[in-house]
Amino acid sequence: MTGPPTFGFFVGCGRSGTTLLRAMFDSHPDLAVPDEVSFVIRLARPHYALRYGWPRRFDAERAADLIVANGSWRRWGIPPAEGRAALVEPPPASFADMVRRAYAGWAAREGKPRYADKTPMHVLHLHRLARMFPEARFVHLVRDGRDVALSYRSVAWGPETVEDAALLWRRRVGAGRRAGRRLGPDRYREVRYEDLVAEPERVARELCAFVDLAWDDAMLRYPARAGEVIAATRFPEAHDRLRLPPTPGLRDWRTQMPADDVARFEAIAGPELKAHGYETAAPSPPVTVRGRAEGRVLADAAGRAWIAARAGVRVLARRPAA
Repeated sequence: MTGPPTFGFFVGCGRSGTTLLRAMFDSHPDLAVPDEVSFVIRLARPHYALRYGWPRRFDAERAADLIVANGSWRRWGIPPAEGRAALVEPPPASFADMVRRAYAGWAAREGKPRYADKTPMHVLHLHRLARMFPEARFVHLVRDGRDVALSYRSVAWGPETVEDAALLWRRRVGAGRRAGRRLGPDRYREVRYEDLVAEPERVARELCAFVDLAWDDAMLRYPARAGEVIAATRFPEAHDRLRLPPTPGLRDWRTQMPADDVARFEAIAGPELKAHGYETAAPSPPVTVRGRAEGRVLADAAGRAWIAARAGVRVLARRPAA
């Protein structure tokens, strides 16, 4: 008896090109890649999993209710009653099996036998996903963080300051790489966005082999169906450049980012830029910029510790007594 097919996860910091990867792989005749979701990780966390019986049992009916009520499921366009019935019959053995069934159902609607996931923020949760799905393989797309910061400026959501963009990029690429070291090369592959747009066929062929998918040159013809992909995203106006073929240099911090912003970004994320092979503009930011950056990093760390502590309290408060 064979197990489930390889479950590819395309992850990375936002504005790093994961929607481009989705467009390419969803254009493959055998692979369906829906728009990003929040229900996989959100409902797998302990304070949500308690609602469907974790850790003693699995209440499939309750888990299905939580999935079809999720906003990202609604964006898939599957009627709740229809989706719920497919998720619970026959009864799945676990939440992970229910997630597999959800993605397989999406793929079947698209007339395809395989599925994958493109949810950038899953880069923060690779260990949990790896445990849930032993068949998972993770593709981490990394883009120069200064170009990511520039891209965020073109949309009405995301980090409001250069420092916030640097913290976000540093946290997400760092989390992905740390998890990747533990997962090893059989389950984790890191790809630079700049390489993908410079040599799309070479990189896509390598990634197809990584996720056990035969190469198909339809992946390079994704601009012909860009409108369909764009319409399915949460922010269609932010992805209009998918209508173009892979194009290097659409963002270039060297010519488009003020020197002060470059210094502020590098004060926070300079070591991570270097670790991923990106040059920095100066050997060391000015003292005043560095001091402000260090204060922002400390404030961010304190805020995240407080959020983690609150989550732990919620789990303890909801967990049933022994």
